[in-house]
Amino acid sequence: MGEVARAHANDRLKSVLHVTPKGPAHPLSEQWIDLRLIAGMRVVLGTSALLVVLIESMEARVWTTPIHLTLALYSLYGLLIYHLSVRRKPVVAHKIIPWLDLLWYLPLVAFTSGTNSSFYYFFFFSIIVASFTWGLTDGLHLTLASAAIYTIVTVIAASRPIAVNRLLLAPIGLLIFGYIIARWGGYHTELKNRLKLLKDVTVFSNPRFGIDRTIKAILESVRDFYDAEACLLVIPGKPGDSDSYQMYRVARGIYPSRSAPPEIGPEAAAQFLSPSLEHAVIYRKNHSSHARLFDVKTRVFSEAPTGAGDKLSGMLDAQRYLSVPVYYRHQAVGRLYIVNGPMQIDGPDMEFVLQLMDHVTPVMENIRLIDNLASDAAETERRRIAHDIHDSVIQPYLGIQFGLSALDHKLESGDVAIRADVQELLELTKHELAELRRFVWGLKAGEERMDVLLPAIERYAERFSLVTGINVDVESHGKVKVNDRLAAELFQIVAEGLSNVRRHAFCRDARVEISCKETSLQLQIKNSRPRAGSPVEVERPEGHEGIRAFRPRSIAERAAALGGETQVYVDEKDYTVVSVGIPL
Repeated sequence: MGEVARAHANDRLKSVLHVTPKGPAHPLSEQWIDLRLIAGMRVVLGTSALLVVLIESMEARVWTTPIHLTLALYSLYGLLIYHLSVRRKPVVAHKIIPWLDLLWYLPLVAFTSGTNSSFYYFFFFSIIVASFTWGLTDGLHLTLASAAIYTIVTVIAASRPIAVNRLLLAPIGLLIFGYIIARWGGYHTELKNRLKLLKDVTVFSNPRFGIDRTIKAILESVRDFYDAEACLLVIPGKPGDSDSYQMYRVARGIYPSRSAPPEIGPEAAAQFLSPSLEHAVIYRKNHSSHARLFDVKTRVFSEAPTGAGDKLSGMLDAQRYLSVPVYYRHQAVGRLYIVNGPMQIDGPDMEFVLQLMDHVTPVMENIRLIDNLASDAAETERRRIAHDIHDSVIQPYLGIQFGLSALDHKLESGDVAIRADVQELLELTKHELAELRRFVWGLKAGEERMDVLLPAIERYAERFSLVTGINVDVESHGKVKVNDRLAAELFQIVAEGLSNVRRHAFCRDARVEISCKETSLQLQIKNSRPRAGSPVEVERPEGHEGIRAFRPRSIAERAAALGGETQVYVDEKDYTVVSVGIPL
């Protein structure tokens, strides 16, 4: 089982460090649902058009075999694509599919008098599919191609001269409405990809991989998202320490190493932190250098001298780069560089990268905090074991040593009446061996202790307060005695609750209250009301002691697994309370 778990962890790490390229080349389950829906609509479009044409031909008693045959073949083609989408064949997600649709519509337009063709509207189906699946660029390409090919086919298929106004009206409509569709589709696709990146960043933040691997995985996902040559992150080696910095770097085609990032001194770091940690920078170098500064506080762009940018572009070997400040506790401490990314980077891209780093920084801080807490817990446990060994092993053996020394003195003085002393030492040895076996067995299996929860929470709260600056008070009502397994789950609930307070509440104090009765245990995590705009902000109408707010998913799932329930409300002291009730 251990080998299987390690293999699973290695596979997960590879999936973290080898980021799957964005886009539908490797569709996810929800993308397959969209592709299947599109394929189904293609079948409905073809079969319904064939049915309408058949009804029209029967009423007019005029049979246009080429149109009927083309629509029948197009319906069969649609059924084939739908079958492939159900089987999840990668070809369905290829960009060529909307272009094949476009080719099917050309004979339909040619056989139905060009400008009077009712199949003119079919072109919008291809434009919508391309725009909402691959984005603005593909939507615009298909729009231009549809307008051009439609005009050419109309002119060639016309049996008599066509008025210019009738000839131009349809292509202009295609260009106008196609452009609007492409813009909306591109915006939708961009938002979807950004949300996927934010989700991936959260998934990558696994504390068991450590801070270094997590940061490299996040940088690789950002680099892949922007299709950049490299991503670079310069941050202090320790929070609040400006004497040494660490430089994390990932590049295209290079597998991220597992080694620790190199450390650089403050002089070298200053070159990467310039011109100011209050500004983001967009730099381009074509025929001439051009740099723009973006004030992250005022949200205003300004021109920047290119001297420093030219020097930095030489160090990075970059023709263009985007650089944004990285914050720790609302103070800029480092910089992120996206090197040789997309040709066009504008204000919305800048805003998104800043928001992304605001989302990533707490993740890195939490992992670092967990690492520190784990290290401190291990160190505390080592000290406890050392203390137990001193009391349980060394001290008794010192007594045996003294006893043997007394026997030696008796023998040296000629006293041979030592049998009683030897038996006493043997009894002492037997007793201490039994205690030693009990101690070792306790290390292997652990004992069922009922008083571990409260001391563990108090130690964690003390360390949490020291690291985060948030004062945490722990209070218990009644004797809190639960077994180890339940204590471990409750401890995780407290850790998750305090982590939520730290990430979302922006307050300086919190409380953990535990009350234990014969049949139930009540755990409450309280914090003073968050500032306006916080994700956990709760509005309380007049006449109500409190209303339901958000339900922290992780805590609610743990409580439900224990047979309990979770409530969130605002109490009479205007504190936000996460209350967990567990039956005993």
